Amino acid sequence: MTGANPTTALGVEVVPDIGKLKAYTKAKQSVAREVRLLKRFFAQHGDPARADECQELTVRLAEDRFTLAVLGQFKRGKSSLMNAVIGRDLLPTGILPLTSAITVLRYGPQERLVVHREGFTFPEEAPVWRLAEYVTEKGNPANRKKVKEACLELPLAFLRRGLEFVDTPGVGSTIEANTATAYGYLPQCDAVLFVTSVDTPLTKIEVDFLGRIREHVRKIFFVINKTDLLGQAERDEVLRFVSDALKTLVGGQAIRVFPLSCRMGLEAKTAGDMDAYAASGLKVLEEALAEFLSSEKASTFLTSVLDKALRLITEASLHNADAVAVRDGLAKRSKTVQRRLLHLEDQLAGDAARSVLPTEPGPSPEIPPPVEQAPSAICEADLEQDLRTRGCPVCQPMGRAVSDFFAHWQYALSSDEAAQTAFAAEIGFCPLHTWQLFALSSPQGISLGYPRLLERLSSELSRAAGLPTTTGAVPRIPDSRNCRVCRLLREVERAHTRRLADFVQTAEGRQAYARSQGVCLRHLDLLVKAVAHEEASQFLLAEAARRFEEIAEDMQNFAMKREALRRALHNQDEEDAYVRGVIRVVGEKRVCVPWDTDGYI
Repeated sequence: MTGANPTTALGVEVVPDIGKLKAYTKAKQSVAREVRLLKRFFAQHGDPARADECQELTVRLAEDRFTLAVLGQFKRGKSSLMNAVIGRDLLPTGILPLTSAITVLRYGPQERLVVHREGFTFPEEAPVWRLAEYVTEKGNPANRKKVKEACLELPLAFLRRGLEFVDTPGVGSTIEANTATAYGYLPQCDAVLFVTSVDTPLTKIEVDFLGRIREHVRKIFFVINKTDLLGQAERDEVLRFVSDALKTLVGGQAIRVFPLSCRMGLEAKTAGDMDAYAASGLKVLEEALAEFLSSEKASTFLTSVLDKALRLITEASLHNADAVAVRDGLAKRSKTVQRRLLHLEDQLAGDAARSVLPTEPGPSPEIPPPVEQAPSAICEADLEQDLRTRGCPVCQPMGRAVSDFFAHWQYALSSDEAAQTAFAAEIGFCPLHTWQLFALSSPQGISLGYPRLLERLSSELSRAAGLPTTTGAVPRIPDSRNCRVCRLLREVERAHTRRLADFVQTAEGRQAYARSQGVCLRHLDLLVKAVAHEEASQFLLAEAARRFEEIAEDMQNFAMKREALRRALHNQDEEDAYVRGVIRVVGEKRVCVPWDTDGYI
């Protein structure tokens, strides 16, 4: 599996290859399914104690949130390192000791800052640009505002799968509160990026701090920052010195030191320069982080959960055929999951192959011919605003058009004789839009607007009753081909599809589209046919594949956390994934898609 394309012109986020992190998430969800089945089995067979133990295993899986903290002496470039990893100059940096409070970067579908303060029951939400007011010495000297942590939620793939990336105050400055904060955070760390620098590497303060870190954390990534300040020979000398000193400190254990320039790494990511990105040393560090988070952590944690589940069924006092079948099935599937954990690259290849299932080709909707004049509301629509919707950015303006139409029509139908006459002449709308109008209208409005239509139908049926044959004499209500509302939707759909197709063929358009939720399947098919270049088609299909995978993952995480009674862990993507998933398949429910064929069930 290849890594993310770093070309910023395509609107793609520059991140290390996170394929193995995806594989870990899939493996965890597989384990959760096995535990869920086992819990149900114990509950059905009168063993509530073991069912409760399965529930605890589910809780463990649901609370899988890995804390990777950046620690070190003050002014080593810890915040700069985090900026480089996320590819944005977001965390405050400067010459003086800066960070005074804990800053946690975690995933969120939209950027926002949530500040937790001591003595406050509810967190405070603030604009992202105000971060410095809470976490810097200038904005919050010695943490006088009692900030426990400032949580910065960002829609970054690096953070998406449960990773909390934490910036801490530096130790060793004259501000004792900062040192106390950093030391106090150590028990919450799962892994650490320990940052020193080439100017004064491994001071006594750093050595003492490293000793305390090792009391709480097994996995430490050793980073030497600011390598751009030295020539190659001096860099090599510093690297040898730090490596030898660290080996002595850790008792001769094998270690790996990552020399890099955070400044160069951030500049390279921003520019999409992969050569400079690699030369900065940042690429190697990020690949090592992804490897650890996907393999070492995964194999230890998930294998432990599986072993506990197997032990429960083995020790259970159930000897019937059902128990034996459950035990054998779980054992077999557990071995499969464990093999996948040991060979994540093979798992990725297998998952990719299995995701392409042979299907019978179905009919694809054709691009409607262009209309001479789209409604003015369509021409004034803001494409970028539509792309920010949680629904489909083509269904969205179609839905607005329908809502605006009915808002006008239901009033006109109840009060305007000309509208009533036109409505009767067309025999109303198609069934779907008739019921949509019904839902928006009052009983009095329907009673005022419909009599003229019913009178016309009565007249036509009376005329047909006097004819020699009644074959084909029953009036036909409109279908999608001649319904006034369907006609409007076709015009809106045509205009917006073409405008969006033109937009995504620009660099700005692709960046905006990559940040969006993407379109539903029907409009994806229309878009792919409407774009002029194969590169744009491939971009649209790749983005759709990514979104479908992420929504499926969000649905499973929602179900698992809800089952584990950990609803507070849901993020917005997980909470509305079930709606977004259905919309991506069939479009938004308020939109009547003008299919070629109508029918009743």
